[in-house]
Amino acid sequence: MRPLTRVTLLDNTQRPKAPKIDGLTPRQLAQGRRLSLYHNMHRRQMDDVRSAIDQLDAPSLREKIASLHMAENFRQFGNLCGAECAMLNFHHNAEEAQMFPMLHEAGSAGLRQVVARLKAEHVVVHELIKELHAAAEMLLEAPSPENFAIAKSAFTDLETCVRSHFGYEETELAEALGVIDVGI
Repeated sequence: MRPLTRVTLLDNTQRPKAPKIDGLTPRQLAQGRRLSLYHNMHRRQMDDVRSAIDQLDAPSLREKIASLHMAENFRQFGNLCGAECAMLNFHHNAEEAQMFPMLHEAGSAGLRQVVARLKAEHVVVHELIKELHAAAEMLLEAPSPENFAIAKSAFTDLETCVRSHFGYEETELAEALGVIDVGI
């Protein structure tokens, strides 16, 4: 994957770290790791979209760009992207309405910094979703190799950001989610 240079929030050296919590029970550890189950669903959806992109980007298909069959493939790509983006919006809204306030209220100053960073990353993710939506609409209105490249790039940016965000969130929140018992 190419580096996403325009999204500086992905620099792990700049991300705050949650304080270590010792003495977690096996139940607390399991509870804290449940967030990754939800994230894995989104990762599988992104894998499906990536697979569709790769199939559409095959050299033999580029030659058929103006065909009705190719336009339908672009619509299916747009539908896959749209479904994942809607689910991702729902996921982030649920985190911001329920999980983050609980962590912020019950957590340490270090954990509050992590929550603030995650909220800032949500803003970036949602801007990337808007860019992908606009690119997918442009592709549907005017199927072309150029518009496909724009949509592919927008998806790649979103995918890179989301995968990094999920990894950071899972790593930094697992212990606190288990101790605070957020109820994921």
